[in-house]
Amino acid sequence: MQPLQKLIDLLQENRKIRICILDITGILNTPLTSLRRENTIHASTFCNTAKSQEKGGKLCLFCKRLANNKAIIGQKPFAGHCIWGIYEAAHPVIIDGHTAAVVYVGNCISDKDKTMRRTKLCCKSIDFDERELIAAINTCEAITDPLLPACIAEIVADHLKALWEVSPHMKVEQNWLVSGMRRQAQESFTAGITLKDLAALYQKNEKYLGRLFKKESGIAFHEYCNLIRIEHAKKRLASGISTIIDIAFECGYNNVSYFNRTFKKHTGLSPSEFRKVSIKKSKTE
Repeated sequence: MQPLQKLIDLLQENRKIRICILDITGILNTPLTSLRRENTIHASTFCNTAKSQEKGGKLCLFCKRLANNKAIIGQKPFAGHCIWGIYEAAHPVIIDGHTAAVVYVGNCISDKDKTMRRTKLCCKSIDFDERELIAAINTCEAITDPLLPACIAEIVADHLKALWEVSPHMKVEQNWLVSGMRRQAQESFTAGITLKDLAALYQKNEKYLGRLFKKESGIAFHEYCNLIRIEHAKKRLASGISTIIDIAFECGYNNVSYFNRTFKKHTGLSPSEFRKVSIKKSKTE
């Protein structure tokens, strides 16, 4: 049987659709079912633009949590528009009566006018500049048949289930849950994702996840999220484009003073000092 990644690549070829799989049991930890990172998270130009600011990220996180819960608990396929107006289909992968994973096929536009209205409404409600998101709509797949994403999701789900049944399960160095928590943190750091969010996502105890993450990673989950924010802030500061206040908010910090203290704690420099050093260095290279 063909590896799962190859099937997904073929289905996405010459298309703008995005296929991603939420692994909630470790089903992707086999030689035939392992995937590249971009197919394990909601990653597209539109989604990344929506999540580029904290309020937008929180909206995405809220919407995704509802979809995940519906798929995991309901165990039935469904499709519809996300809060921003992007069309997506979800198909749970059921093994031994339990939801092992959820296949999502999205980044689709079934009704451009409806998507435009929803996008503008969301932007207005959270004071988000709508221009970037409106432009990003053109990076989505325009579909004439709303059943197409659901059909693709079903094909991927059936193939994943079949592969799981025949593939030798490999032993991984890192617990699959920790790997998933890392991916979720990297995807949703602007929204301030918490252990409580992950506990709801993976249907696990919050304290258990916290202990497991610290045992495997050596640091607490919130500290790991802070490191991701700081790394993102360093890149943005080095570009010399946005203001420090804007970068702080973009990285999920509501308090600029706290951002300054946290940044200096991790880098030894204040954000303004780091920017000066980075710009000076770039000029001499």
